[in-house]
Amino acid sequence: MSETVLSTETTSAPRRKSGRVSKKPEHFVPASSPAGSAKRKRADANDSDADTDASPSEEEQASSEGEPDEEELREQRRKNKGKAKGKSAARKPAPKKPKTNGQTLDLAIRPAASKPKKYRKPTVRKSALGDDEADGLYAEVFARSSSVDDVAAQWVGRFQQHAAKAVAEVVNFVLRASGCTLKVNEDDIADPDNCQNRLEDIQDEYQAQEVSDYPLLAKNRGAATFKNTFQAFFAALVQTLEQNGLLYEESVLMENIQVWVSTLASCQNRPFRHTGTVASMAITTTLARIANDIVETSAKKIRQSESESKKSRVNKARVVSVNNEIEELNDKREIVDAMISDWFDTVYIHRYRDIHHTIRVECVEALATWITVYPDKFFDGTHLRYLGWILSDPSAPTRVEVLKQLQKLFHDKDKLAGLKTFTERYRPRIVEIATRDAETNVRAAGVELLDVLREAGFLEPDDIDSVGKLIFDAEPKVRKAVVGFFAEVVNGAYEQLVDDLGGKEAIDDALATTEEDAEYQNPRLEWLKLKSLVDQLLAYDEEDAQLPSQIERIPPAGAELGLIAAGIESRFSLAAQTLYDTIPEIRDWEVIVGYLLYDHSQTVENESDDAETMLRLACKTEDKQETALLDILNVTVRTRLRRLAEAEKDKKKTRAQREANKEEQADTTRRLSVLIPQLLKKFGALPEAASLCLRLERELNLDVFQELRQTPALTALLDDINKQFLTHHHPLVLNEAVGSMLHAQMHEETRELSAPKVRATWDDLINTFDALRRGRDFSARGNMETNILNGVGNIVMKMAWFAQAYDSTILDQMTTPPANARSKSRTEPTTTPPIATILQILNRGVATEALDPATSIMEDELVHNALTAMMFYMLWKYIYLSEHVKAGTRIPDEDLVAIAERRDGCVKAAMHIMETRKGADELRLHAAGVLIDVYSMFYKLREIRANTSKASSRNQILEEEQPNDDWEALCQEVDAPTTKTLLQVLTAAEQNLAKRTGRRLEDVGVDDDPIDPDDEPESSDDEEADERMQEEKMMRALLAEKRLCGLGGFLVRGVLVGALDGENTGDAKPVRTRLEKNKTKLGHDWKEVVAHLDIVKTLKAKGGRKAKAATAKQPAKPAKSKEIVIEDDSEDDELEVRGDEIEDEEMADGDEQQVNGDVHIEEEAEEPGSAPDDVESVLGD
Repeated sequence: MSETVLSTETTSAPRRKSGRVSKKPEHFVPASSPAGSAKRKRADANDSDADTDASPSEEEQASSEGEPDEEELREQRRKNKGKAKGKSAARKPAPKKPKTNGQTLDLAIRPAASKPKKYRKPTVRKSALGDDEADGLYAEVFARSSSVDDVAAQWVGRFQQHAAKAVAEVVNFVLRASGCTLKVNEDDIADPDNCQNRLEDIQDEYQAQEVSDYPLLAKNRGAATFKNTFQAFFAALVQTLEQNGLLYEESVLMENIQVWVSTLASCQNRPFRHTGTVASMAITTTLARIANDIVETSAKKIRQSESESKKSRVNKARVVSVNNEIEELNDKREIVDAMISDWFDTVYIHRYRDIHHTIRVECVEALATWITVYPDKFFDGTHLRYLGWILSDPSAPTRVEVLKQLQKLFHDKDKLAGLKTFTERYRPRIVEIATRDAETNVRAAGVELLDVLREAGFLEPDDIDSVGKLIFDAEPKVRKAVVGFFAEVVNGAYEQLVDDLGGKEAIDDALATTEEDAEYQNPRLEWLKLKSLVDQLLAYDEEDAQLPSQIERIPPAGAELGLIAAGIESRFSLAAQTLYDTIPEIRDWEVIVGYLLYDHSQTVENESDDAETMLRLACKTEDKQETALLDILNVTVRTRLRRLAEAEKDKKKTRAQREANKEEQADTTRRLSVLIPQLLKKFGALPEAASLCLRLERELNLDVFQELRQTPALTALLDDINKQFLTHHHPLVLNEAVGSMLHAQMHEETRELSAPKVRATWDDLINTFDALRRGRDFSARGNMETNILNGVGNIVMKMAWFAQAYDSTILDQMTTPPANARSKSRTEPTTTPPIATILQILNRGVATEALDPATSIMEDELVHNALTAMMFYMLWKYIYLSEHVKAGTRIPDEDLVAIAERRDGCVKAAMHIMETRKGADELRLHAAGVLIDVYSMFYKLREIRANTSKASSRNQILEEEQPNDDWEALCQEVDAPTTKTLLQVLTAAEQNLAKRTGRRLEDVGVDDDPIDPDDEPESSDDEEADERMQEEKMMRALLAEKRLCGLGGFLVRGVLVGALDGENTGDAKPVRTRLEKNKTKLGHDWKEVVAHLDIVKTLKAKGGRKAKAATAKQPAKPAKSKEIVIEDDSEDDELEVRGDEIEDEEMADGDEQQVNGDVHIEEEAEEPGSAPDDVESVLGD
């Protein structure tokens, strides 16, 4: 039925009118005619009628020619659908019009008055040069509001009017962008053969101006925008030429631009070369995009032609037309491909190996873009090899850039097949970059690329292991980069174990437990994940590391305990810190504790084949695995408690959240205080595991026990710590136990509980020592049985460790035998105090040739620990004397006599050891350090007396008895013979390090012939033996440097205090001169140690500047009382004294912090890094 009939039937229908009179309102704005659609319908009807009058032959021909194929129909539907969506999203649906009596009424609605939009000034792209005198094309692009597309269109118009002048504008634009204001004219453009000479003249004139900076390397805020706009203009220019057809019709245009720009890219002047290269890369990138569009369009046309040819009624004219379009597109592609090849051959081939790394980076980025944009031409081995070659670029930024671009290529799944050959060829180089590159950021980028290769399945198992070992790397950035890689390796191993056990669902069904059961005591899947993690860490550790994580004895001289550094975290601890936020199982410390406390001996193999039993067997651990888990547990607890403490102080959190964090912190402390004794009970027999259990105590906030009145739990914990100290003889356990005791001393509430335990520990040590020394002579070397020597050595070592934390003057007291002694020989009282026996032990340091190597090692260890114990004993005596000197009280004569006798005995024994031993012997160096420290600490009493006298004169303290000055006899300078011996020891230590590291020293004229401390291992044909020999040499060199820096720290401190190079030496400063002799010849650490000779001047200068700044900022406040002023002065004096105490952590706290009679003395650490730390602390104060 036609539209005419429908309209007739509609108009003939009867209408029911209302009785009201309706009047159509007048419109201020003419309304659109509602009959527009009807008019269009009538026009369509007329057109259809006209079509019906056409002849059947014309209609048939038109239908055959205009019939679209299937692909055109799909394309048309897609476009119509997009338009419909766009219209529906852009326009709201029209509101329904009210109807009255069947008639539509148009109401007069006044348009809403909209606020006028605020005028916005168009943004202006400023040049990186900031030159307001720019003109021409440069000004249009950078100094005006026109878009680059408009600028390109305007340039095309000028080109059609005057071609040479327009090309000159482009060349001058590049010159101006390189920072050059010189120009070329149309005459120069008309003579392209003279291009080289003309640019050379401009280059010479530009270089004469000595311009060092240009826009592309500018460091201002608009530098990146400048480069992007510069590239965008050339992209718009080439696109405009392609759309206008000039790219294909005017071939001379692109040839001229190429001649000038490529010549600029080959200039010797770097600004010209860099800017020309960027322009060339931008033009080539745009040509690649155009070529890719041509390829896609051509492919679409080919499909249309094939589709039309397959029809039953083929439209030959259409097929011919499409084929002609294909041929035209192919011709265009050939032209564009030729241009791309020319640009590539004339610019990229030469600039990708440019001498400046910035230009090489531009080439790497451009090539990766071309491969992505135009894979038909660039995604092949011929072009990919350039990226492979740049992997060996000497510049770190270039290597980083190529690694990042390769990541983008490998992320494209469609390109993985084409990259397989490239990967096989250059994978070893990428692995080498990730594992051995000198730059940290390059290694991190290499790891990220290898992670993408692992996901693609392009890595070999050996490569995965090589990269996985980087979880132990010393650089945090590398460890952070390898986290995802390592976590996926662990997940893969875990999933394999789960599949072997029957799948996750079967295990979950077998482990179904109620909440009333023990939460963390039963096996669970998290244990399997932790087991996979620990196994992977141990596998990498055993393959990569030959040394234990904390200590190594170097054969054959086993007395050389190498590289023990308290507080240094193990490799597992560093790895766990890095993995904490990635692997969820690490964050749950209760699961780890439950896994560690589980008794795996209950699980018997072949007991049954159910999933739970198989899981128990799979989770069974060994000693190494349990030690690694304890390391991870320490990291988990420390990180968790630290984050809770930080969250508690976070002001952004609500009060309820902060209270919840505080409660969780207290709950964690309570639960760990119960679990730590259980861990010690299970793992106390293993020294390394016991030390890790003891370390957990230092993470606890012990104030929680007093707040909750849980003193018995804390008492039990302290008892277990003391027990570990008394039963173990390993330095790791002793260090952690002392640290845990000191941690308890730092809390006000727990100090009273720990004081009796400290006294009990001293009593146990002294009683055991008395039992061993009773009736024996300790002054002669080699006169004791091995078991007695070992027992005495262990007790003296514990005394030395305990004296670092607690007052060792108790060794002066005569002890009575315990009442429950059984043997009569043991009940006989000793005639001398324990300190006298320790002084006798020092005489055993004289080396003899009659002893076997093992006994000699034990003797040296005994003397070494006795020297350490004596040094801390003297330190506590110095503290005792300094308190009297500061207070101005009288020192008992008997105390002064006893201190003087023991000081002289210690100095004499140390001097005897230095004179009888030769070379850089470890015991000789340690004796020298103890001797210098004893002189220095007592000499410093003079400075304390001087500072106290100044304060006393202002305060006028009334005293009942006058203080005595007999203690000044202890303040002696080191005499000349002793100084000469010390310099001989220093020479031996310097020569030992120089021999280890292959350095040459200046002749210092000291006659002390150092002997070889160790026999060098002979070379072997076995590669593993040679590698082991190299490791031993490296470690010996590190130990030699550590000992030299330790001795240098003692000497520097003696000079600063005045015990060395004091008043008796006059203007001659032999020690200072000798230290500065080889200051720059023995490495950076030794240079820093010697530099501390001038640290006092540096600190005073900085302190003076700070004081002036503080005075300028804050007005002086009147003192509230005399006592406060004096206290401040004493504190300032104390800080000045502490500034002199550097380079030796044994005496770093010479002005100690005394709390209830117990003083925290830092442990002995003669490491090269101690000097900077001490300076940091002084500056911080």
